[in-house]
Amino acid sequence: MLLMVAQESEAERLITTVRDGGLPVRGTHTTHAEEIAELVEQRACDLIVCCAYDPAVELNAVLARHRELAGDVPLIVIADRAGEPRSMIRAMNSGARDVTDRNDTEQLQLVVSRELADLRARRQLLDLAARLRQCEERARELVESSEEAVAFIQEGMHVHANAAYLNLFRFPSVDDAQAAALLDLIEAKDQSVVRNFLRDRQSVPPQGPAELRVQGIRADASRFAATLTAAPAEVDGEHCLRLIVRVANPSAVVVEAGGDNPDDGLPSYLELIAAIDSLVGPERRAHEPFALFYIAIRETSKLFREVGLTRGLELIGSLTAALTRLCATLGMLVRLSDDSYGLLAPELDEIGAEGLAERIRAQVRLPPAAGAKSEIEGNCDVGYIVIAGLSPPSANLLDEAFRACGGGAPAPVRPTGTPTGTQKSTSLAARTKQSAADSDAAMIDMVKWALANDRFVLVYQPIISLMGDNQENYGVLMRLNDPSDTLIEAREFIGAAILSGLIERLDKWAIRHAIKALGEHRRSGHQLNFFINLAEDSFRDPGILIWICDCLREFDVRGNWLTFVFQEALVDGNLSSLTRIVESLKTIKCRIAVNRFGASDHPQMLLQGLALDFVLLLPEFAKGLADDQNKQQRLAVLANLSREFNVKTVVTGVEDARSLTILWTAGVDYVQGNFLQRPSPNLEVAT
Repeated sequence: MLLMVAQESEAERLITTVRDGGLPVRGTHTTHAEEIAELVEQRACDLIVCCAYDPAVELNAVLARHRELAGDVPLIVIADRAGEPRSMIRAMNSGARDVTDRNDTEQLQLVVSRELADLRARRQLLDLAARLRQCEERARELVESSEEAVAFIQEGMHVHANAAYLNLFRFPSVDDAQAAALLDLIEAKDQSVVRNFLRDRQSVPPQGPAELRVQGIRADASRFAATLTAAPAEVDGEHCLRLIVRVANPSAVVVEAGGDNPDDGLPSYLELIAAIDSLVGPERRAHEPFALFYIAIRETSKLFREVGLTRGLELIGSLTAALTRLCATLGMLVRLSDDSYGLLAPELDEIGAEGLAERIRAQVRLPPAAGAKSEIEGNCDVGYIVIAGLSPPSANLLDEAFRACGGGAPAPVRPTGTPTGTQKSTSLAARTKQSAADSDAAMIDMVKWALANDRFVLVYQPIISLMGDNQENYGVLMRLNDPSDTLIEAREFIGAAILSGLIERLDKWAIRHAIKALGEHRRSGHQLNFFINLAEDSFRDPGILIWICDCLREFDVRGNWLTFVFQEALVDGNLSSLTRIVESLKTIKCRIAVNRFGASDHPQMLLQGLALDFVLLLPEFAKGLADDQNKQQRLAVLANLSREFNVKTVVTGVEDARSLTILWTAGVDYVQGNFLQRPSPNLEVAT
């Protein structure tokens, strides 16, 4: 709140008056109208209060500067009723939201409360309007990229149609579709039924059947059986119907569009398996190394959407020809599916196989697609394995080549020295993933060992109040004590625990030991509260609440001494699960917090959707905060927004003293970071 008043004591009196009305406000004051824009931007002020009775304040100048503000900041004028009434009327006409009497504190409280509520409503309206536009844009993008034929119909004419619809009815462009009436695409015997169907679906609520089977007519006069689905929609603010056309017999479309698939002359899958069997013999041993490749065409569905089925098949046919020419003297090339091939290359070692994979990726490309709406990447994805020595069944070898190409689950990691061949993806990302998998396997073993030998340790980091409350809040973190008695931080082993499905056991271990420690310190007279993290697997487990209740009962601990923390990134995909666990935890008086808050573009949706007590902001906010005005403004906005929902803010990752003043000014409630105190296994509580 920005107060236009000269005396600091008067400003404090007004702030106290508003706070007595139940509003958690902060304020700053000035008498200079030219400072309004700067102060509103720096302090993220939601309200301006102009004390017109102060001789040092020029009301007309304040009104003029207020009109120049870009944002929505309401102005309230406090006047002396004995003054000039006409000037107060001019103030209202010039943009002031209300004029209150200097001596009527209750009226001031009511006006401020009303204006802040109206401001929140206006901001929510703007946000909802922006979200609606985003949803409409996203819906249009989904329609455009959909493989189903979708069109928007208004008064029987096409308003818009996606690429799949144009391809289905063989329209060269959207303009051609817009020039055609929908009933022109329907057999004459079905037209009256379709007309009634569309009229019924457009009524509120929609009447009649949800689907209708008809005979469709393409632009080239060919016919096909189709199913229509219609629903009310809007395009550019105009009411219309969204029509989805599904082909009743998709295989018929393929035959009609491309005819019978010509024999490309390539061997069959069974011939490939037989050739592998001949190389390894009955003893399943390769006397000479050989390579098996899996080659996949990238994004074939996108290709068909953009150029149509017929042209897409032609392009893939040309790629097959190019691949055949390249591999003609290297081995056996096999067509495995519409968009994948197998290649068996005898007498090829690891170096030769990697070189051939790079040549395939570099040289075998789809030709430029005439009529495509965007450039289509024609590169192939290539995975291979090299077999030397003992070999598993031939079909398993092909599965491993497929995995090396990036499909399905990662290929199993074999112990060193197992003579069943080697595999290597040509993708650097895939190799990195394999290396990471090896590292994860070692860490998973370490986590299992630590659980079996009780080698986990809890450490505590204080969460310090900037507002002077006397609660002793601590964040509870885990460390793994390895065989050399070195404490490993959680970020090193949490990923492996999640990957292996052990994270629930870690969370339950942490909950029980934290509650036990909390009970001991509470009985010693210390007013501690713990913040405990819950992973996704844990809060989705219906039994976690029973575990928490059992621990509370066992160690005689109250629920309101605990705050359970969830990651903001997990909210969107788990909103129903989180809502249930939050409601359940609230019934036993536990508090709720969201960590890494502030990453989303619409933080208010999270505050509205969950009953939160705290938000722990991203640690990135504290880095370089003193020198970054954009961060300072964003931080103030998030703090004010949280305060509107009666949610306390915690800034984590604080690393320097300069940030503390800025955080206090921004209205942040708590801070946490290594600058204040590093996590420690020992709780150093005040005595």
